[in-house]
Amino acid sequence: MKNYKRMYFVKTLIILFSLSLIVFLSFCVSAQEEKKEKEESEVNLTADKVTYDKNIDKMLFTGNVIITQEDIILTAQEADFDVDKKIGNIKGKVKLVQTDITITGETLEAYLNDKRYIFQGKVILIQERKDKEEKEDNITWNCNNLDIFTDTQDLTATGEVKIFKKDYTITAEKAIYNDKEQKITLEGKVKIEEGGRWISGDKAVFYIDSERLEVEGNVRSGIKLD
Repeated sequence: MKNYKRMYFVKTLIILFSLSLIVFLSFCVSAQEEKKEKEESEVNLTADKVTYDKNIDKMLFTGNVIITQEDIILTAQEADFDVDKKIGNIKGKVKLVQTDITITGETLEAYLNDKRYIFQGKVILIQERKDKEEKEDNITWNCNNLDIFTDTQDLTATGEVKIFKKDYTITAEKAIYNDKEQKITLEGKVKIEEGGRWISGDKAVFYIDSERLEVEGNVRSGIKLD
């Protein structure tokens, strides 16, 4: 009887120890992930000069401004930040580089918490891509306004939008890009030109990988003869 109680006690201790070990390891993993997330979310800024106004909690960075956040490097000549809201107004040779995209513009509103960047004025976006044969297949966007979320790379371009891809030239008043679905939704005076052919309409969807095109509303098309 005593041996049975002793064995029962030992088994109970082993179970309790195992459960404690599992809880401890889970806590360590969770703590490491939280620490990593905090490190990745850190934003660093450098500049030639900085002015801080404590009364309104704003910082003004001027001269060779460099802002880094995870895989994003942002450069400009001036950045005015609301420290509490993490919102910045940036101007002067604005340039954002992230892995396979580069964006330039005249001014920028940066919402750091949301990883949202709104460019204005002569905006140029270059998406570095390769086709199925691993050949360069970049897409270049020109527009007046560009609203992009850098965590998904989804974006909306407005104002004299012009998109170049291989032999394609696409123009519209508005273009919405979905990175996951690899498609561009076009609105307003849409026109797509490719080689000696063109098609226009009110709305269109361009599927990037397959280069399939759907156009609707006042559709017109033409072919240039030799």
